[in-house]
Amino acid sequence: MNITVIGAGISGLALARAITLHHPHHRVQVHEAQATLRSIGGGLIIPPNSARVLDRLGLGHILDAYGVPLTDMQIIDAKTGRTLYHRPQTAVAQRHGRGLYSLSRTVLHRSLAETLPAGTIHTGHELSGVEYHFDGVAARFTNGAETTADLLVSAEGRESRTRQLTMPETQLVHTGQVAYRGLTTIAPLPQYHNSFVEYWGRGRRFTFFRLAENLTYWHAPVTQTPGATRKKTDLLREYRDFPEQVIELIAHTDAEHIHGVDLSDIRPLPHWHRGKVVLIGDAAHATSPNLGQGAAQALEDAYSLATQLAPLGDPDLPTLSAALGRYQQEREAAANAVVHRSRQIGQLGQAGGAVRLLRNIGMTLSPELARERIEAFYE
Repeated sequence: MNITVIGAGISGLALARAITLHHPHHRVQVHEAQATLRSIGGGLIIPPNSARVLDRLGLGHILDAYGVPLTDMQIIDAKTGRTLYHRPQTAVAQRHGRGLYSLSRTVLHRSLAETLPAGTIHTGHELSGVEYHFDGVAARFTNGAETTADLLVSAEGRESRTRQLTMPETQLVHTGQVAYRGLTTIAPLPQYHNSFVEYWGRGRRFTFFRLAENLTYWHAPVTQTPGATRKKTDLLREYRDFPEQVIELIAHTDAEHIHGVDLSDIRPLPHWHRGKVVLIGDAAHATSPNLGQGAAQALEDAYSLATQLAPLGDPDLPTLSAALGRYQQEREAAANAVVHRSRQIGQLGQAGGAVRLLRNIGMTLSPELARERIEAFYE
């Protein structure tokens, strides 16, 4: 079976890795729009469900080599300094096999790419059209190239061109937030040195964790209309009432290392596949990054799809269609739940007034409920 993957991000490379490692009777080619293979950078949280997929892909060792094993997760009220939630990762490891790790997105991206045979990835191939054939599906690119395959997989992320072309009825829904992301060479305060820390404030949140000894990643979602921008000085003003730790991390980040991303997600799609085209990762279920599950769900999609495709021989449509249906059935409940819960967490974390007061009381009185919601997808 010939498989064309559009997009050389984490989900596309993970799918190619799973197929070449476990199902070499299929042939997979990855086409990337960018002229060079590069990651968007920044940091990732690797929860236990991500780690299990990496183990199956033969890449679990990168967590020990390049990841930071986090000691705990802390959620703190930015106004009062009160700890709303604290979860030691030793307890998570006992329950789920591993605790949380932080990892550079670039490291994961590079590690996946390096496992693929030479000639698998083709850069400079921006998709311009998709055409269904009786015996396959063709992809056309703006550079004039064209390829025909038995299956076309969109791994392009939330702005998927394939989805726009083949499922034009779908649309992204803006969350009303823009996430500013930064990398700085200063370390957090000693009490947060190996922690995942998130401050919750009215209309704003601030998350940070170390990626290496002298590298800290931070993520700052603020309520903002799409297309608007804030400079570093604006962010310092925006977070002036947050604890000094937050101000220090922003202040010590070079302006060129701060990037804003409009946060949007997708209403649940009735179908993740149409004909011989299928969506994985954010192309199928884009989520706002409030649970640390975006990359995790993409990895799970990739491995699930590879598993469902494994027994296929000659690509006859009913058999392929059944495999794609099983893939969606296996993945959609968890993925759609992540989208829904992530949006809820984002709204809860930035609540003000009476909602904030009730939130703080509820999290203090019912830490187990908070744990269940955060760790629901670790299994």
